[in-house]
Amino acid sequence: MSKKTDTKVSITAQGTCLMRATSYFEKDTCYKSGDYIAPMIMPYFFIILMKYSISRAILKKMFFKAPGVYEYVISRTKFIDEVFNNLSEDVEQVLILGAGFDSRASRFSNELKNVKIFELDALATQQAKINRFEEKNIKFTPNLKFIAIDFTEESLSRKLDDAGFQRNRTCLFLLEGLTYYLNQEAINNTFNLIKHYSAQDSLLVFDYASPLVNRQENIDDDPTMRKQYEILAKAGEKPGFLIEEQIRDFLAKYDFKVIDELNSTELAEKYFNIDNFGLAARKFGIIKAKKV
Repeated sequence: MSKKTDTKVSITAQGTCLMRATSYFEKDTCYKSGDYIAPMIMPYFFIILMKYSISRAILKKMFFKAPGVYEYVISRTKFIDEVFNNLSEDVEQVLILGAGFDSRASRFSNELKNVKIFELDALATQQAKINRFEEKNIKFTPNLKFIAIDFTEESLSRKLDDAGFQRNRTCLFLLEGLTYYLNQEAINNTFNLIKHYSAQDSLLVFDYASPLVNRQENIDDDPTMRKQYEILAKAGEKPGFLIEEQIRDFLAKYDFKVIDELNSTELAEKYFNIDNFGLAARKFGIIKAKKV
């Protein structure tokens, strides 16, 4: 991850929060998400736009230009919410890497009441989240601990050890919207860390992009994708790592096996009853895996 990501609030974290907040006000059940906290931490101006169908349509046209990305984020949110809603009582720790403005520690406080929760992110993004929650008088659960990290300078394992994250426990590791922005070395380090910290039956949830997403010809052929790519690159969040091998082979290196996998077409069918989300989201997928 670039230095910009560590010193500025993540543009992708803010965009994801905006999409979740907007989806909460949707009337169509396919589009409506359960993240009721996301709109609470948005500026009042955006809340007004989200509440009414006409202004909401304008908002979506202005900010969610890449075809299918809004729908993909909604379905990804629903998929992960289902994991939290059905979490086994054996899970002792939850680690959310690159947490952004994630609200699951609060939304699933009952399901997580006996679990130690750790949220890890760059200081600027993490502090922005804390500030927004405090401004809106949204209480953090006492079993939640924040870990701020400079991804370019600090050791992830040392930060976890210092925060009290324990090794060889049954854990849930969540990397939502994160793997695209890590290079190959960071991916290897992160998944190896998960391998060595987790006990058998630990869960790993992450989404990924195939090489087709980042091919230059696909970007050049779509002005909307090209513009979005340029914005992310300027913010230091240009997509980097892509899954080049079979996902089962990739995970086997870290002692995990796939127990649930949905590509973008399957997500579209499950949550929207449509064939696909469109070009921008056509080669994304989400994985739920278990430590063996």
